[in-house]
Amino acid sequence: MSPGRDAIRVVLFDYGHTLVDFRRVPEALVRAYEDIRALLERHVSHELPRAEELAHQVTGAMDVLVHESYVQGRLQELDVIQLLEDAFAGIGIELGPDLAQELVVIDHRAFTESITVPDGTLEVLQALADRGLRMGLVSNITLLPDLLRADLAALGLARFLSAMAFSSEVGWRKPDRRIFQWVLDRLGASPAEAVFVGDRLRDDIAGARAVGMRTVLTRQFRDELAGPERAEALRIRPEELNGLVPDHDIPTLGDLPDLLGDWGS
Repeated sequence: MSPGRDAIRVVLFDYGHTLVDFRRVPEALVRAYEDIRALLERHVSHELPRAEELAHQVTGAMDVLVHESYVQGRLQELDVIQLLEDAFAGIGIELGPDLAQELVVIDHRAFTESITVPDGTLEVLQALADRGLRMGLVSNITLLPDLLRADLAALGLARFLSAMAFSSEVGWRKPDRRIFQWVLDRLGASPAEAVFVGDRLRDDIAGARAVGMRTVLTRQFRDELAGPERAEALRIRPEELNGLVPDHDIPTLGDLPDLLGDWGS
């Protein structure tokens, strides 16, 4: 353990591309939108696009709205039901809140089928739990928190996580300190007792460091420490990258237990 630093009692993780891999499954999206289209046929009088085209139009519009909010540096999270309403309104279909809620649940099925837990991840979490470390999750995501918790339970991850903070529930995205503090408060831990593990320099590393946590960057799915494209990906000037150096970086999550052992967890 580094001199003058508290022992680590808590490990917080990012979700996508840290604990899970995420790759859209086009077939799953089309299946979900076949059901969405069938439901909409009972509510609209005009002809609807085929399921594949409907999925492309609606998810494309939602992706644009979310992307624009990140480019603008917005830290307050968007409402996924309103997002879906706006996306459908853009193609001439007006949804009420109740119908939009029903469609969001169906749409979420495609997300559920797109996430996988990499080999070794559950073993890493079990190793940390065996050491008496408490764990939590901090995720930037627009999706409904109850559905996300169900996904985590089905994947075998929820049993290791004593607290979960989704920006869709807390209201604020990383790197805003409030979403980190929300989890720390529920775990009864100070920032000095916690380490944050994530794959993004700006959202994960800079955000957690600003709160006072130690930080670990995992490079298993993307590497924002290497390559000329990293500044563009972070939307910051190259000279600013020096302020976003993690305390440590690891090739895979499997390297985390040894690192924490060296730190004296």
